[in-house]
Amino acid sequence: MQNAESLTTRTAPKKALSTILIWVILILVLVALGSLAYYFLLVMTDNTGTFHAATTVADLDGDGDLDVLLHNVRQESEFTAFSVLTLWFNQGNGQFIAQRLDQDSNGGGWASAAGDMDRDGNVDLLVFMGSRLRLIFNQGGEQSGQFSELQDTRSISGPERNGQYGSIIMGNLNNDEKLDGIVVGCCGRVFTVDLNDDSPNVSGVWLNEWDNKGSVGQMSTLSGLEGLAVQDAALGDVDNDGDLDLFAAVIAPSEGQNRNPADRVLLNDGEGNFTDSGQRLGEADSTAVALGDLDGDGDLDALVGHQSGAVVWINQGGWQGGQAGTFITALPTLDSSQVRAVFLADLDGDGDLDALLDERRRATIWWNEGLASFTESRQHFNYSKRYGLAVGDFNGDGRTDIFAAAYADNYHVWFNQGDGIFQAMP
Repeated sequence: MQNAESLTTRTAPKKALSTILIWVILILVLVALGSLAYYFLLVMTDNTGTFHAATTVADLDGDGDLDVLLHNVRQESEFTAFSVLTLWFNQGNGQFIAQRLDQDSNGGGWASAAGDMDRDGNVDLLVFMGSRLRLIFNQGGEQSGQFSELQDTRSISGPERNGQYGSIIMGNLNNDEKLDGIVVGCCGRVFTVDLNDDSPNVSGVWLNEWDNKGSVGQMSTLSGLEGLAVQDAALGDVDNDGDLDLFAAVIAPSEGQNRNPADRVLLNDGEGNFTDSGQRLGEADSTAVALGDLDGDGDLDALVGHQSGAVVWINQGGWQGGQAGTFITALPTLDSSQVRAVFLADLDGDGDLDALLDERRRATIWWNEGLASFTESRQHFNYSKRYGLAVGDFNGDGRTDIFAAAYADNYHVWFNQGDGIFQAMP
C-alpha cells in the first residue's frame, strides 16, 4: 500500500505539469491562429471594395511641423460605404500619433481638406457630406489641433440634395484673401431619389463669405463639368492672369449621358466664375492630376495619372510661344499601373520637379531630367491599397519626405537623405 501511495505521489506532479504544458500549447496555437486569421482578414480587405484615400498636409496643431489629414473611403456597393477621418499628428521628428476624428450621427463624410477658413491663424477642416459641406473649426490656443463636432460648426448647402462621392480642392478663387473650395463630383451617388438619374455627378464652387456672424456662403454649380465624373482636380494659374484655374481629371462613368473621358481646363475670371476653355485632353480615364512647372519655362504644366501610368501635358505659354493655358501632350508617357494619386516635388535637390506615383500598393519615383523628360528610379515604397500617400518635410531638414498611412492603424515614413535616396524610419 505504501508503494502505491508513493507512486501516486510521484506521478501527480507529472500529470499537473503535463496539463499545464497542454494548456500553454493550446494558448500558443490559438494566438497563432488568431494572428493568421487577422492576416487573412487584411488580405481579404485589401482585395475587396473600392478604396479612395485623400490626404492634406498642414500644421494642424500649430506646433511648427507638418501633420497629415487622412480621409479613407471604402465603397462596397451603392448603399454600403463607410469613411474614416484621421488626424496624424507629427511629434516633431517625423514620428506620428493618430487621432481618429469623432463623428456625430451625420457620419464621416466622403472627402475632406484642411485650411484656415476663418482667418484666425488656425487650420480648420472642410468635410464633404455628399450634398453639403461642413466647416469644422480648430479650437486654437491651448486647444490647437482639437476640432469640435458639436460646437463652432457651420453647414454649407450644395447645389443638389442627392448625395454623391467627390473630392475637395481649396484655394483663393476670387482674390479676397479667403480660402474657397471646389467639390468635384465623381463615381455615382451615395444615394439617389431619382431612379432615372443617369447623369448623377455634380461639381460645385464654394465662395467663402465668413464674417464672424455665422455666414459662410453657399455652393453653386460648377458649369463646364455638368454630368462629368471627375476623379481629381488641381488649381493653378495656368493662363498667367493672376487667378486660380482648374484642371479636371475626368473618367467615363459606366452609365450615364456624358461618357467622354477627356480632361477639361476651366479658366477663372478672377471672381470665382469658371469657363470651359474648350480643350478636350486625352482619351483615357484620368485618375489624378498635379500642376507644376515641369519644363522650367515659368508656366504650369500638368501630370495626369491613368490606370496604366501617367502622361505629361505641356503648357504652351513660356518658351513654347503659344497661348498660355493650352496644353499638348509630351512623349513618352510614364509607364506604370493603376495610378490613383500623383505628386510633384524636387525629390533629389537638383532644382526641378520630380514625380511620385501612387500605384495602389506601392509608390514609384520618376526623375525629371529637365524639360519634362522623366526616367524611372529604382526605388519603390510598398504598402497596401488601404493606405493614403502624402509628401512634405516631416522632420524639418528642408527635404521632401514620403508618408503613407492606413486609417488610424499604421503609418510609414521614408526620409529623404538629400540626394533623392530615401530611408525608412527605424
